[in-house]
Amino acid sequence: MNLKSKIRKTIFVFCAAVVHFSLTGCSKDMHDHPKLTTGKQLFEHHCASCHKVTGKGAFLKGVPANKDTILSKSQIVHKIKDQSSANEKMPSFPKMSAYEAAKISAYLKNI
Repeated sequence: MNLKSKIRKTIFVFCAAVVHFSLTGCSKDMHDHPKLTTGKQLFEHHCASCHKVTGKGAFLKGVPANKDTILSKSQIVHKIKDQSSANEKMPSFPKMSAYEAAKISAYLKNI
């Protein structure tokens, strides 16, 4: 493989990675963040990129508000962790601990 082919291949792989991560941007299903301890911090890390820091969502993008939700805390936890909701736009966070999801849920019920 010559140098031009290697460069093209590298650029292609890089572009593919950028596209992949931009399409899964809301997911953030990575949970190695020991400095994030409060529900607010966890919400801002995992949820605010789609639902906004205020929790008001983005109506024109089809992202509902989660501030003042009528869902119970346990329903919120289920919605966060359930990966069977394939038809929904919201990504699931199956790797998130129930404890972390509960902290986010409690925060949402109090903002």
